[in-house]
Amino acid sequence: MLFAADGMLGNIAKWLRLAGYDTFYFNTRRKTEIISAARKEGRIILTCDRRIFEENSDISVLVESTGTVSQLGEIKKKLNMEVNPELFFTRCSLCNIILENKRKNDIMNLVPEHVCASRDEFKQCPSCKRIYWSGDHCKAIRDTLKEL
Repeated sequence: MLFAADGMLGNIAKWLRLAGYDTFYFNTRRKTEIISAARKEGRIILTCDRRIFEENSDISVLVESTGTVSQLGEIKKKLNMEVNPELFFTRCSLCNIILENKRKNDIMNLVPEHVCASRDEFKQCPSCKRIYWSGDHCKAIRDTLKEL
C-alpha cells in the first residue's frame, strides 16, 4: 500500500514510515496536488478533510479519530491492513526513502561515541544522510506498531 497523507496527518505519515509504508506527506493548501499525485502514483489519500474524502472516496480514507495511536488503528481497520514487523525501521521517517545498512566504520565519526561503542548495526538515509540505530525508544515504537 502506498499512502499520501494530507497536512493534518504529518505524525501519521511519520509513523507509517516507521512501520515501513511508503508514505508521502503533502503539507500544502493546494489540495489538487495531493489528489493528482495520489491518482498518478496509485496512492491512498489519508485525510481529515471531509470534502477531499467525499470528492475522492475511491482513493481516500477519512480519518475521524484523534490521537496518533487511535488514528493508526482506524486506518488499519478501514483498510484491513497487515502490519509486518520485518518492515519496521526500513524507511527514513523524514524523507520516506529506503534506508541503507552501514558499517560502524563508515559512520563512527557521525554518531555520539557512546552510541558507537554500544551499537553494531546502523542505517542511513541516502537522501538526508540521517543515521538510525536501535535505541531504547525503538522498543516503545515497535510495541506500539505491533499492538496495531
